[in-house]
Amino acid sequence: MKISRMLAAGELTPLRRGLYLRDRAANPLALAAPIYGPSYVSFETALAWHGLIPERVEEILSATLKRPAACETPVGRYRYRHVPARVFSIGVERVEDASLPWLLASPAKALCDTIALDPTIRSQRDVHTWLAVMRIGELPALDRDQLAACAERYARPSVRQLCRHLLKTPSVS
Repeated sequence: MKISRMLAAGELTPLRRGLYLRDRAANPLALAAPIYGPSYVSFETALAWHGLIPERVEEILSATLKRPAACETPVGRYRYRHVPARVFSIGVERVEDASLPWLLASPAKALCDTIALDPTIRSQRDVHTWLAVMRIGELPALDRDQLAACAERYARPSVRQLCRHLLKTPSVS
């Protein structure tokens, strides 16, 4: 009854069944894992967070061990894509937020997660074209160990080709 009264008074915002938001100023990225977890923010959302792509991302994209899902809430749209358990924990960083800490893919992991979804990438030329289409400019120093682990554990040609391309560049440490 109390929840019903708080919802009617506008004191709570429903996110999903059984999950409500009291503080509308909460970071929408921090809400991704509580809405559908286990998950971490990745793909184009993480690339934008790290400043690797110039576009603003309209929905929050996350990686999960569960089935793919989508959720529309009053604070934003969320989409979850499945990643294999063997790569889930590689390159995931904890971000301390004033309201709620949350998990974010490192730049290297976000690149690997994103390109792993593209089955058309088979060569270095395809990777170069993909980077241009994504408008990924200068890359920060990327973790060589994370790239190697992603290439090995994803076992997808697109990730192997990306890692081979990135390991040739001087920005990888």
